[in-house]
Amino acid sequence: METSLTAREVQEALEERISNGFYAPGERLPPVRSIAAEFGSSPSTVSRALQEMMRNGLLQVQERQFVRVRDKLPAKTIRSADIARTIRSVAHKWKLWGGGREELLATIRELVGEVFESEVQFVFTECNANDLSLMGDQVENEVPNISMVRQLIDDLDAGALAKSRAVVVVPYYHYAEVRERVGEDVPIVPVHSSPSSETLDELLTIAPGAKALVVGHNKRSVARLSGLVRDYSDAKIAGFTKHEQAKIAKAIPSADVVVAVRDAADMLEKTPGIKRLITVRFVLESSLRSKLAAAEGRRQFPIMGSRQ
Repeated sequence: METSLTAREVQEALEERISNGFYAPGERLPPVRSIAAEFGSSPSTVSRALQEMMRNGLLQVQERQFVRVRDKLPAKTIRSADIARTIRSVAHKWKLWGGGREELLATIRELVGEVFESEVQFVFTECNANDLSLMGDQVENEVPNISMVRQLIDDLDAGALAKSRAVVVVPYYHYAEVRERVGEDVPIVPVHSSPSSETLDELLTIAPGAKALVVGHNKRSVARLSGLVRDYSDAKIAGFTKHEQAKIAKAIPSADVVVAVRDAADMLEKTPGIKRLITVRFVLESSLRSKLAAAEGRRQFPIMGSRQ
C-alpha cells in the first residue's frame, strides 16, 4: 500500500500556496479530485483539509459549486499563526510538567543557537533518474550558491542523513513516502512542482473525446497524470504503470494519444502503433530560493513541522 499525505499535510501545502500568492484572494481552487491527484492523496483527505481551511477563514464555498480563497484573509499570516500555535503548545506542556519560564527560554535559546550555527547539507530526491536529473538541474540553476547532492528515494539512508545533519528537498507529491522512509528526525523541505508550459500546451490540443493512454511510474503517478489530462481535456482515459508493458502494448493501437512520464516516454518512443506521444515534464516552483535559505538557517521548514 502506497503512503499518501495526511489531511493536515494537504492543508499545509495549500496554505503555503495561499501564503506565497500561488492562489490569490478570490481565486478558485482546482477541483478536489485534481488536488488529490496532484498530491497523491485521496479526495476524502483533500475534502477534510478544505473543511479545516474553511473553519480557519481561508476558504469559502461559492454558490455550492466550487471552493475559492476568501477575498480578505485573516490578519495574521498563515506561517506566523502556525508557529504561534506550536510555541504555545510547547509552553503549555512545559508548564504542566513543572518547568519554569526562564528554564524554557534558556532551552529554546540553546536549541535555536545550535541549529543556526550548524552546517546544512541539502539532498534533493526524486523517484526516478530522469526527474532527479531534470529537477536537480533546476535546483542548481535557481540556487547556485547552495551545495546540493542528489539521491533517489530508494537510496535514502535515514541514519546517514541524520548523522550528516541533512535536509531533504522533495516535491510535495513524494513527501509522504520520503517521510516514512527517513523518519521524524530528518528535516524535509517539500516544494511544489507543476507541469511545464510546453506540457500544458500539448495537453490543450488533445481532441474532445479522444482516447488517452496514461503511463506513469507507479499507481500514484498514473492517478496524478490522469487527473492532469482530465483537467485539460475531455479525453477518455486508461492508465497503466510503466512496468505493465503487456497491457500498454495491447492498449496502444486503440489510443489516440499516449501521455507518459519522461522515462516511460523514452521507452515507448519507438513503439509501433503510437499515433501521438506527449512527454510530461514537471518544473519546480520559483520560490525555492527563499525556502532553502530558510531551511539553511533553521534546518527545518516551519509549515511542515509537527503533525497534529
